[in-house]
Amino acid sequence: MKKLATLLLCLAIASGLWAAFNPEYSDYQFYNLQDYEADMEYLDECLSSASGNEEKAAILWRQSRTVLTMTDSVDEDDKDTRLEGYGEAQRLAEESIALHETADGYHWLSSAIGRIGQVNGPLNSLSKAKPMRGYIEKVQNDFNADMSDSWYVLGLLYNQLPGAPLSFGNDDYAISYMRRCLDTQDNVNRMNLTNYLELAQQLYDRNWKADKRAKEADKMLKNYIRQTVPTEKMKYYEGRDGRDTKPFYSTVTISQMSDRQEAAMLCQYAMAVYSSRSNPLPSDTEKYNEIVEFYNEIT
Repeated sequence: MKKLATLLLCLAIASGLWAAFNPEYSDYQFYNLQDYEADMEYLDECLSSASGNEEKAAILWRQSRTVLTMTDSVDEDDKDTRLEGYGEAQRLAEESIALHETADGYHWLSSAIGRIGQVNGPLNSLSKAKPMRGYIEKVQNDFNADMSDSWYVLGLLYNQLPGAPLSFGNDDYAISYMRRCLDTQDNVNRMNLTNYLELAQQLYDRNWKADKRAKEADKMLKNYIRQTVPTEKMKYYEGRDGRDTKPFYSTVTISQMSDRQEAAMLCQYAMAVYSSRSNPLPSDTEKYNEIVEFYNEIT
C-alpha cells in the first residue's frame, strides 16, 4: 500500500496534476531515494508557484539541505566548487529564515557554516564553531525541536573541537549529545548507520571502564535533573538514569559494560540493522563497510 501511494504521488507530480508543494514528497526523494537532483528539480518548480512566506521558507531550507548534501560528494581537492556549493546552501538557509524562522532553517544554516569552516581549514573551523553552536541552540532551545540531526551536529562539535581555553570541546558532552541523537532518530525511513558509527568511535576513544562509567553516570544524573535548558540538560543525558541507564540496543545497563564493549555492541547492532533491510542504498552499503572495518579493527 505504501509503495502504491508513493507511485501515485510521483505520477501526479510528473503529470502536473499535483499543484501544491508537498513536503513529504521532497523528504521522500531526499531520505528514502537519495535522488537529490530530482528533489532539487521538484523544489525549483514549487518555489516559482509557492503561496506565502511559510511555504517559500519550507522550500528554501529544503533546497539548502539538498545543495549541501550534493556538495558533500564534490572532490575534497576541488575547494572552490565546495565553497561555492556550501555558500549557496548558506544563502538559501538565510533566505528561508528571513521569510519565516524555523528550526530546520537554522539547522541547515549551521550545517552550511560548519562545512565552509571545514573547507577553509582548522583556524576557520574554530571561528565558525560558536556561531554554529548558537544556531543549533536556537533549534533545540528556542524551538524546543529535540531534533536528532542537530544533536548529531552538537556531538561532532564537542568531539572535534579542542577544549578550554582554545574552544569548548568536551568528549563527555559529545557522547551525551550523540546518545540523544540516537534516541530521537527516525528508525522507520533511515538506517542511521552514521549515528551508530560516530557514537561507537567516540566511546572507543574515551575508553572508560565499567566502574568508572557507573560512578560518572551517577554524577551526571544530578546535573541532568538540575538543568532545564535542553542543550544544557542533554550534556548529561548519558546519566539520565544514573548507572541504571540502558541504551535501546542493549540488554544491560551502561554500568555493566565498558566504553569499548559498548562500541563493539553498537557496531553489531548497526550491522544487524543493515542486514534486515532489503535493497539498501549505495550510501548505506558504503557506511556499512566502514562499520565492518571499524568493528574488525577493535575486536
